[in-house]
Amino acid sequence: MTFENLPEKQTDLVEKSNQNLPEKKTTFDIDAFKSIYYWANAKPDTQLKLFRERKIISLSDIHELNTRIGNKLKNHNIETFLVTLNFVLTEGNIREYASWEEFDRENWQFINQRIQTISITWDLTFAIPTYHLPQRHTLKVRIGSAIPPKDLFHFMFNTDETSDLLTLRAEGMVKVDFINQVLGNELVNIVTEWNEGLKTMERKNNLQSFLQNYEGYINKSIIYFFPLLILFLGFIYQNLIIKELELSKDLNLITLERTLLIGATITSIGLVLSRFFANQFSRKVDKFKIPSGILITKGDKTYDDELKIENKNIIKDISGRVLISLIVALIIICLKYIYVYFFSNK
Repeated sequence: MTFENLPEKQTDLVEKSNQNLPEKKTTFDIDAFKSIYYWANAKPDTQLKLFRERKIISLSDIHELNTRIGNKLKNHNIETFLVTLNFVLTEGNIREYASWEEFDRENWQFINQRIQTISITWDLTFAIPTYHLPQRHTLKVRIGSAIPPKDLFHFMFNTDETSDLLTLRAEGMVKVDFINQVLGNELVNIVTEWNEGLKTMERKNNLQSFLQNYEGYINKSIIYFFPLLILFLGFIYQNLIIKELELSKDLNLITLERTLLIGATITSIGLVLSRFFANQFSRKVDKFKIPSGILITKGDKTYDDELKIENKNIIKDISGRVLISLIVALIIICLKYIYVYFFSNK
């Protein structure tokens, strides 16, 4: 690294005069000053791109991304090239690698935890023709750990930046801090093309997707359906109810009051049952799990297999409960006609 064009002394930057304050030299090179300032303490410009779709990430995909970045940087006069990797795993485990070589030596098949977040940072310093000092650029890629919607409300009151919320909700992102805008755009485009080339993860089957997308409508249908179903069953059994409660079929004030009381009781029972079944349905739907899309460790692959089995069991449970409810309703209706057939003439 050479610094022939830089001022040799601090006094070369300013001229002394008879006054207390130094005066700026008219021949001072502004590019030299910017080079020193940016290199020492200036905050570079930032470009950020968010990834909305969840992709399937394997170990070979990470190696491919690093190869793409390295091939691109071969066209530039690189002074330093540092890669650091951070993996957030389940059970509170975090693995950090200070170099690519350390990461490459890891045997991921021996790790039983699953990966939640992958963060890779390329710290680059290279020469730019318009600057005397090599300039620092950083490229950061994050995959995984989008916060769930239920936690979004909490973060809204803990950050003033809209970009922070968008970043947290994204499935991944690429961020570059740059001095050279052309290179910054090129790095973002490389990561974006790499991400687009990954296989999109199929989150759920058709029935699971339907239940999750229309959970609110299904809940409302359950709440409105059960009171109507109970009233319908009450209508079918009205003769039996009148007989057992010794109600008169003649229209009078007492009969009207008793009918309204019985109707209100039946409706209340229906509302209680509807709320109960709607809550049960919501709890079951909330238990659905979405694959992380990261398939690197032994724990990742085990979790993916277990998740598919658990989601299938939840679908079977919901389907079984619906089927049982329909069968019970049919049995209740059939019992009325059986009762009429065997006991109406007695």
